[in-house]
Amino acid sequence: MTPRERILAVLDYSPTDRVPFDIWYTREVRDQLMTYFGVSDEIAVWDALELDKIVMVDAQYTQVNNPVYDERDRLLTFDEWKSGRRTVRHSYGGDYEEVVFFPLASARSKNEIEGYLWPDPTLFDYSELKNSCVKYARWTRMLTFVSLFEIYCKLRPFEQALMDLYIEPELADAIIRKIFEIQRQYIEQALRTCNGAIDVVYLSDDMGMQDRLLISEEVWEARFLEPYRDLIKLIHAHKARAFYHSDGAAFPILKRMIDLGIDIINPIQHTCPHMDRKHLIEAFSDRVVFHGAVENQRILPFGTTNQVRTEVRKNIDVLGTYGRYICAPCHNLQSGTPLENILSMYRCDRSW
Repeated sequence: MTPRERILAVLDYSPTDRVPFDIWYTREVRDQLMTYFGVSDEIAVWDALELDKIVMVDAQYTQVNNPVYDERDRLLTFDEWKSGRRTVRHSYGGDYEEVVFFPLASARSKNEIEGYLWPDPTLFDYSELKNSCVKYARWTRMLTFVSLFEIYCKLRPFEQALMDLYIEPELADAIIRKIFEIQRQYIEQALRTCNGAIDVVYLSDDMGMQDRLLISEEVWEARFLEPYRDLIKLIHAHKARAFYHSDGAAFPILKRMIDLGIDIINPIQHTCPHMDRKHLIEAFSDRVVFHGAVENQRILPFGTTNQVRTEVRKNIDVLGTYGRYICAPCHNLQSGTPLENILSMYRCDRSW
């Protein structure tokens, strides 16, 4: 089977020759693996590790604001929502981006929301997206980045965004409706342009902390249930699958999303409350594909190679009960993760 055939078979609930394996990594880990295998192309890394990579593809916005330097001479870059980001170095030799400019931070009325210069869904480069689908024809292609609350938190500071949901619900609804409508048009145009070449659409809204939900179930239902119902319905109307990412202890939201028709859930932080692997299988049976789950807060960065192999096997044995599991780290492999642990993960027994 080809990597794409293997993933699609799992999504179709059909038999496969082995468990499919995917990878998520930071740029630093990608470069480390390219150096180890002596290649200059990450596709060669996927081949060397015999991966069934789900490739994220997107349509870049064609009219973003130019980068600027802040008062401390740090470069700020902007996305289509006009959120400003800067790059921060960390002690493990890598970097990450953090949002530092929130364009709707001072907005107080629905009129201000309506008057904001929102992204124009027609100004994404859908032709380049189509080219990406051709480039990755051997792989499963997943449209990214679609979100509601996470984008909200790029427009309003995080604490403010959380409070809006409770004390400024009309303002929150106005912003969420705008984000939803732009994302809906983005998905629609992308799927139409690529004409069946996009297999999966990535929906991401982190709703779990390490030990509990970020917001109440009631607030989630009031603000997000209907928009997500519509997005999932749209995705399925185009014969694509819906992939949902939420970190942490997000079981109640995952349950609701699966009831709405989500096809794949990720990243499966099974050490969090109510996210135990056996509990997930008992709760969801064969209704959803599990993606991720190889623990990367303790085992991958700090465990032994034997512990890594044991972790992978446990995931396959439990989450793969119904043949609906794609093995991958439960988030990006981070700088400082021992190379031997990464290799052990992908050199494990892949039988069901």
